Amino acid sequence: MTVPHDLEDLRRKIRTADDQYYNRGYSDLTDADYDQLFVQLRQLEAAHPELITRDSPTQTVGAPLPKGGTFATVAHLAPMGSIESLMDAGDVRSFDERVHRLLELPPSAPLPWSCEPKLDGTSANLLYENGVFVRGLSRGDGEQGEDLTRNLRTIRNLPLTLPGPFPTRIEIRGEVLMSKRGFARLQEREETSSEGSFRNARNTVAGTLKLLDPSICKRRPLDFIAFAIGHVEGRDFATHEALRAQLARWGFQVAEPFALVQGIDAVLAFRDELERRRDALPYELDGIVAKIDRFDLQQKLGRTSRTPRWALAYKFAPRLAKTRVLKIGAQVGRTGAVTPVAHLEPTELAGVTVRNASLHNWALLAERDIREGDVVEIQRAGDVIPEIVRVFSEQRGPDSRPFAPPTVCPTCGGSLEVEGKFLYCINLDCKDQLVGRIVHLAGRRAFDIEGLGPKQIEQLAQAGLVATLEHVFTLALKKDQLLELERWGERSTQNLLDQVERSKTPTLARFLNGIGIRHVGETTAKDLAAHFGSLDRLQHASAEQLMAVDGVGEEVATAVVDFFASPKNQATLRALAAAGVRPQESTGVTAGPLTGRTFVFTGGLATMTRDEAKARVEALGASTAGSISKKVTDVVAGADAGSKLDKARQLGLRIHDETAFSALVAQ
Repeated sequence: MTVPHDLEDLRRKIRTADDQYYNRGYSDLTDADYDQLFVQLRQLEAAHPELITRDSPTQTVGAPLPKGGTFATVAHLAPMGSIESLMDAGDVRSFDERVHRLLELPPSAPLPWSCEPKLDGTSANLLYENGVFVRGLSRGDGEQGEDLTRNLRTIRNLPLTLPGPFPTRIEIRGEVLMSKRGFARLQEREETSSEGSFRNARNTVAGTLKLLDPSICKRRPLDFIAFAIGHVEGRDFATHEALRAQLARWGFQVAEPFALVQGIDAVLAFRDELERRRDALPYELDGIVAKIDRFDLQQKLGRTSRTPRWALAYKFAPRLAKTRVLKIGAQVGRTGAVTPVAHLEPTELAGVTVRNASLHNWALLAERDIREGDVVEIQRAGDVIPEIVRVFSEQRGPDSRPFAPPTVCPTCGGSLEVEGKFLYCINLDCKDQLVGRIVHLAGRRAFDIEGLGPKQIEQLAQAGLVATLEHVFTLALKKDQLLELERWGERSTQNLLDQVERSKTPTLARFLNGIGIRHVGETTAKDLAAHFGSLDRLQHASAEQLMAVDGVGEEVATAVVDFFASPKNQATLRALAAAGVRPQESTGVTAGPLTGRTFVFTGGLATMTRDEAKARVEALGASTAGSISKKVTDVVAGADAGSKLDKARQLGLRIHDETAFSALVAQ
């Protein structure tokens, strides 16, 4: 194969991947696949510089914008470039040596580097005029981007106005992304909705920003994190560190953790430490970004047609592994959702032996054409169950066949109901569904029955002591049978029975969250409880009355009406009442000494979890929020508090460290 042929093949693959990612909101390639192709192309072009063309991916940014696209295209005031991605320490040291040569400095002279995480999201460019957000563009081809203003306006932490003083005009560059927790919640909601499949957070963000309905963007947990500026009029900055501080004062979230270090060895150390900590951080990262901190040196170094000469991205090692699909099975969740799961040949991945991979739903299984016996590539992010990101279909044997979804419940043999891309077992007494429902009911955010975890519930179900939800609350009648079970002594049994008795008067919100109404989670349960006040009023509410509750749409309203219309569910509610379960009526926010105050928590707390801290202030009458706004009165700052703390100081809010907070709630 000739070199030109190799070059054009690589360029074609990279251009296809760029078009998919930047214009279509998905990507068939993993980051590692893409990076490997790009490295190969750079190496070939370095060996044959006479073959470099102006439209080569190594010389361009993003992807050409689609002709006749849905969104208008608008020019950036200043070009929006890319950053050179490096894969090993040797390349980083070579980059630093080149910077020293360009600045005519001796190799031993340490340079100031600003280091921060390389966030795995979608870039956006925001234009503010006289402190007001007027336009937001995608990266596009670096010269112009698509006008995504309507969708970007819905992002909760994106400031629509800047507190003064501010420049006359300024472009704020940053990343739109989802936190790990936000993406997990979206995936959970997807399991019981028809919104479609979400393969990973980055592709979901890219696709969301291309939707025509801004209300969907508003509903999804998008965040904006600022990392740079483009065009600016009427303001100068001396360093990147100073720019970050100003961005935070204007109300932007900035990437954390951050370090200003001297010399390339410290840059390498920052990257290695961040890679060790990546699972504990709230957002997905794929490396670090290091920039020469001083803007005068940045200007002296300049840029190539594609990348600045003063910034680099040093990527983390990909967390990928090859294995084989031994079997495809089906599992039943607590909502009755029957979903596929791939059982894998055990393989080591990111320090964990992986045996299963999530497939989410049957439509996704068919879309990716994953079959038993396939050699696949899996990816694991944090503690999330791995997913299959690539199928090596060329390695299939002649007997390979697509996998067909089940026609009956794999656990109870009962009928299955189709809802969008999902299958549901409609037998509420199905064993797997029952165990999952009781685990959820006993959970900390529902009835909070300490000592009744998944292992105990499985044991009780196998012994026949719980066959329905209400049986949990009649366990006292079966104390002798409990004592006969393995690992159940007099003390542990009595402790459980005491916990069950205590749990019989939950708040209405906890009750609604616990009984397992499809689409009703913790937040919606609180909203319904506050609006209707009693179980009786909620049971008799119409769909129209339900949709009057903020955040309740047609899908949720229909699910609630259908739940209470079911004779089986009505029988369960009567049985719970007969067992002594009495949800407390709700009067909205609890009155107390903190009534009228709204708390935001940022950073880690040492003596309690955030959920415990929120529960304490809510019990004293306060409200809680996830972000800083005008209604917030108090901010509790724990370890590694981020930009929320800076914004709170700027707004003059009450700020408590953990000691002061503990003293406040103890009064």
